[in-house]
Amino acid sequence: MLCRRTNALGFSLVLLATASLLPGCARRNEEAKSVEPAPRVASTIEPAARVLALASPTPTPTPASKLSPPPNPTEIRDTVARVFGKVATADTTRNSTFAVGDFNGDGSEDLAIVVNPGEGGLKEINNELANWVLEDPRTVAIPSSAPTARVPPGKPVWATKGDTLLAIIHGVGPLGWRAPEAKQTFVLKNAAGSKFLAQTPGKIRNTVRKSPALRGDVLNETIGGQSGFVFWTGSKYAWWTSSPN
Repeated sequence: MLCRRTNALGFSLVLLATASLLPGCARRNEEAKSVEPAPRVASTIEPAARVLALASPTPTPTPASKLSPPPNPTEIRDTVARVFGKVATADTTRNSTFAVGDFNGDGSEDLAIVVNPGEGGLKEINNELANWVLEDPRTVAIPSSAPTARVPPGKPVWATKGDTLLAIIHGVGPLGWRAPEAKQTFVLKNAAGSKFLAQTPGKIRNTVRKSPALRGDVLNETIGGQSGFVFWTGSKYAWWTSSPN
């Protein structure tokens, strides 16, 4: 009888011990679950900067036009006065007296204008210390060209009374010949013809079967019944005849 009581008492103690351990285990399991990191969910929202970039793409810049407004009489008069003072004036007796183009190929627009020496201005036109270069394009040697019947080099060029001259005023920077500092000028004798037309090198190559090396635009014109053009050799202006004599 005593043995049965002892067994029953032992079993009861085991049950009590087990019951006391169960709440602790449950609490530890819950705490373990609470510290587990929450699963990461990838965001489907684009960053604001990216959204704006996609909504407003960078515009493609439009290249600025190389064309400038055509000269007006006031601009031409002021430009000639800036270069020559009272030594020469623009010729207003012809239908074609000026043309614009990048004649020396430096990226700035130049002005070719027919001028007349002023009263008593020939001495200054011929002055070797003047701010311009006086030359005759027909006497200028053409690089990589066969010798032609040109005036022997070295012969001085002089403007004489009654001469009509062609002045090519080199431009400076974006303003070209309109820039206040644009004063470098070549004064050309026997180069003021008719039917003035500034043309690109590409146009000349397509229309003239044989032409010299061109560094810039040319001044296409007719002089003494011959068609041809004035062009920049790299240091001077020369004349090229594109029609037979």
